[in-house]
Amino acid sequence: TISEVSGSGRKVRQQKGTGKARAGHSRPAHWRGGAKAHGPKNTVDYGNVKLNKRVKALAMRSTLSQKVKEGNLILVDHLQLPSHKTKDWVKVLQEAYGIGKHEGGSTALILDHYLEPEEGQNEVKDDSYHASYHGVPINLWVASSNVYKVKVANQRFANVYDILKREKLVLTLSALEQIEKRWKDA
Repeated sequence: TISEVSGSGRKVRQQKGTGKARAGHSRPAHWRGGAKAHGPKNTVDYGNVKLNKRVKALAMRSTLSQKVKEGNLILVDHLQLPSHKTKDWVKVLQEAYGIGKHEGGSTALILDHYLEPEEGQNEVKDDSYHASYHGVPINLWVASSNVYKVKVANQRFANVYDILKREKLVLTLSALEQIEKRWKDA
């Protein structure tokens, strides 16, 4: 295309008075040394490739079963951390699961499913209440935001690429239930 060909955007000659055709710059497709009209872009946008629901479900199922076979699927009851401090969370990740920056530490995708109670549903906020951000407990989100090799997300944002890209997959029980429900019928 014109933007990929070297050359100035300077007007080649004045608009009127020369007897020649008007010309804005020196790179149009019909000029020597100019661009190729509708030339190849050599890009494929895989994010917009349409896949059938069954194919997506099959890919998700096979990816999850592969993680189980490898022993890289970790199930936890919940991930509601008592503190938002990264230092404490990194220590837990390294000691319990072998995840993190230390030598031999593996990458991880942590999926949770936690939504705040809706208006009027839980007026009194007791000790079991935790705020959430993007469907993840806020303490987990803040503590993980600067952890090397770790990505935290809600289960509804789970995709095959992210699961395969990271060595370990950490799921809460609620996230697993939602994933099963979401991909079961597809």
